[in-house]
Amino acid sequence: MKDLTLVFLLSCFLFASPAAAKDSCYDCHGQKGMKPYVDKSAFEQSAHGHLACTKCHFDVSGYPHGKVSKVNCGACHFIGTEGAPKEQAQQYKLSVHNRVTAVGNATLPTCQTCHGSHYIYPSADTRSSTNRQKIPTLCSQCHPREFEVYKNSIHGKQLLEDNNPAAPTCFQCHMEHLTPPTASNAWQLALIKQCGDCHSEELKTYRKTYHGKVTKLGYVTVAKCSDCHGAHDILMLNDPDSTLSRKNILKTCQKCHPAATPGFTKFYAHAEEKDRAKYPVLYYTFLFMTVLLLGTFAFFFTHTFLWAYRSLKERMNKKGGE
Repeated sequence: MKDLTLVFLLSCFLFASPAAAKDSCYDCHGQKGMKPYVDKSAFEQSAHGHLACTKCHFDVSGYPHGKVSKVNCGACHFIGTEGAPKEQAQQYKLSVHNRVTAVGNATLPTCQTCHGSHYIYPSADTRSSTNRQKIPTLCSQCHPREFEVYKNSIHGKQLLEDNNPAAPTCFQCHMEHLTPPTASNAWQLALIKQCGDCHSEELKTYRKTYHGKVTKLGYVTVAKCSDCHGAHDILMLNDPDSTLSRKNILKTCQKCHPAATPGFTKFYAHAEEKDRAKYPVLYYTFLFMTVLLLGTFAFFFTHTFLWAYRSLKERMNKKGGE
């Protein structure tokens, strides 16, 4: 009888129920200095704090345990188990990050690289590793050169120094979980619209140009926003280092138009023909051409109407004379 009681107690201790498993894990992993150490309070406030440890570490059935397999977030998130958001996991499967990670490149980001392991919070929470203020620094772990350029750009300064909530992070341009290759035609065209979400007037005037009309048809062989303004290194136009400053604009145009001369740079890339104050020559040219066109149509419409009226009247007179 004593032996059976001992076996029962040991089985309860070694193979705890799911409800008790988390507290059992804290017995070891809640001790500072333990690897890995898990802060109980911080974990239970996280998005996964309500789950038992074995929901993620499903190969652990008791303790002490051996080596634990790496957590597969897609086990829940790809199919939406336990109410887990699945759209992001499905997008990640199609991303450039997953494509290269899948062939064995361990240096590329997995879910844990960006979101962390035990302390995953909503992105609006300042403790979250994906909080928008932290995103450039997060991406800099793998893209340090791009970050160094971005942080000195107008977008980077607006976000990192001025804490402007409207300033774009890496996620806005590179599409967060989906992250397509930058050579993708679809991404390059989508990026134009992305720029237009913040710069709507500029997009409107760009679409009126040859460049804008061709890209709207789905071609990427002409100048897009980043071809002229830069990508990570966008600066104010009055900054001498800007790709569109007086000293650099010709070189920027010559990337597509090698024979371009200084006069070529007088082209209005974002001209608004209705803005008389900023573009007086264009305004009056547009006004003249509009009046000329309408006047021409009005003249010929009147001429045709009068000619038709006279012709009809002559026919009626001729018929009446018979």
